[in-house]
Amino acid sequence: MNKSSEIGPLLSFIAEGVMLFNEKGHITYVNPHAALLLDIFGKELIGRHIDKVIKIYLDNKIISPKDIISRYVIKQNKTFNAPAGHTIYFKSSNRGRFPVFISAKTFKIKNNKIGILVFRDITTEKELEKYKQNTTKKLSRLTPILQEIATGNFSTKITLPKTEDEFTELLVGLQLMIDDLYELEKARKRSERKNIEEVKREEELKRELTEKYSKDLEKKVKEKTKELKQINIHIETIIENLTSGLIEYNNDLTLIRINKAAEDLLGVKRKKIMGWKITPKDIKIKSLKSLVEVTYPALCEGAIKYDKKISGVDNDIHELKIKNEFERELNVTTVPILSHYTKKRIGVLKIIRDITREKIISKSKSEFISIAAHQLRTPLSAIKWALRLLIDGDEGPMTAAQIELLNKGYQTNEKMIQLVNDLLNVARIEEGRFGYEFKENDIIKVLSSVITSTNIVAKRKNINLIFNNSKIKIIPFVFDDKKIGLVIQNLVDNAIKYTLDGGKVTVDINKKGGFIEIKVSDTGVGIPKNQIGRMFTKFYRGENVMRIQTSGSGLGLFITKNIVERHGGKISLESRENKGSVFTFTLPLNKKLIPKENKIYYE
Repeated sequence: MNKSSEIGPLLSFIAEGVMLFNEKGHITYVNPHAALLLDIFGKELIGRHIDKVIKIYLDNKIISPKDIISRYVIKQNKTFNAPAGHTIYFKSSNRGRFPVFISAKTFKIKNNKIGILVFRDITTEKELEKYKQNTTKKLSRLTPILQEIATGNFSTKITLPKTEDEFTELLVGLQLMIDDLYELEKARKRSERKNIEEVKREEELKRELTEKYSKDLEKKVKEKTKELKQINIHIETIIENLTSGLIEYNNDLTLIRINKAAEDLLGVKRKKIMGWKITPKDIKIKSLKSLVEVTYPALCEGAIKYDKKISGVDNDIHELKIKNEFERELNVTTVPILSHYTKKRIGVLKIIRDITREKIISKSKSEFISIAAHQLRTPLSAIKWALRLLIDGDEGPMTAAQIELLNKGYQTNEKMIQLVNDLLNVARIEEGRFGYEFKENDIIKVLSSVITSTNIVAKRKNINLIFNNSKIKIIPFVFDDKKIGLVIQNLVDNAIKYTLDGGKVTVDINKKGGFIEIKVSDTGVGIPKNQIGRMFTKFYRGENVMRIQTSGSGLGLFITKNIVERHGGKISLESRENKGSVFTFTLPLNKKLIPKENKIYYE
């Protein structure tokens, strides 16, 4: 039976393009969404070589022959993803180039190697993301400028973009108006000084000149005021028609502006709340609850604040759930409005994006991974024991060459089992069912056990594994010994894996205040500075380590960070490329510092 037909029904409902191919690169299955994205009937693709169906571009260049999917995924047994900071484009025979999110890899079903390609058209997301960023940035620049003009400060200078866009004409017109008002102000002052000097000599002339000047000035002011009103109308139209919600406050969080999208998302009436000073106690008012939660995300139960190092954005970003007419999940970005001159904050912008559908898709993806991992676990375990029987000679004598081949297969199968276990652990963490057992344990015994078992691997690589036990007596305290053992095992395994032969790995334990501090340091390849902030995210591995160690799921540090933070501790990383790395984590001695709820570390 065709293996693709066995799993095809599981893939047909997925809202991503999915294609399966065999070891020769020939397509064996195409789900409906993939056929739709490529603008071709799925049956026409069956049997064709995957590299001939789809041309792949990295940014603006077609990928090299050594990086085509069949060679990269099947022959090199690597996962095909877009490199960080780059975009992958597809080009099919029936459709032009379009950007995609892509992932391709191989897996085995009953000893059959199958390749899977998953992709999604991200054209709209790329365009919308760029437009939102540009619009938000430009609008946030205009607000303080207009406020300065309204106070009579006409010395403002607007920086025009290098390339012309829909805002260029608006900015040019606004600058011309400001320049005219500035020159008028200078002319008025000069005229006043001149009139004062001549007042004694020609009182009548002064009166006539003043009247004439006043009329001219009044006319020009009216004209410029009209232009300013038109500009304000233009800006208001843009803000009102944004697809994202936008709320503007002054420094004491009094509402100045709220657009239609924000009104609809939060279920409020602008006419009733405009000019309202939002305070935490307003959360008791049912009609204002969603607005208060957006204004003060800390008041929203289950709100998540993104780490700025992970998000790459200098503004505060929160994810939260609100309930008015419907339950929604929102992404709320808080942007300070700064004075053009003093650079001090004069207000706050809240940009609100509805991410409900994105979260549903993400949950479906996690559920699929969990199901797939569970389905793989049983056959992998069966393969493991079958190989073990053959290696141990239970099924008859084997030649040295046969045993060597079986051992390679056994090690590969072990790596697959570890990957499946990591995937299941991640799924359990995200679903809040990792199953912690907190009780009094001896941390020294846990450390000693891990180091003893790992020392065998270290000796094979001629690596000196050192355990520096603190002279301070550490009494047993409350923690999950199995989970913390997994943390230590992950860190020590990584240190040995990425340290070259003849290097050194050191484990230190100390007591600092009310916490135990454990350090795992090595003299390995280190991590580039620009990648340190991403090391605790799912599926991420340093670019330099992938060149020397191709295996690894990129899930170990994600699991490690969640275990440490579930214990009420913290984990940090210091590293220099080609010098080594130091991972440090802490555990509280007081069990009251252990969180009562399972707070998940999000990417």
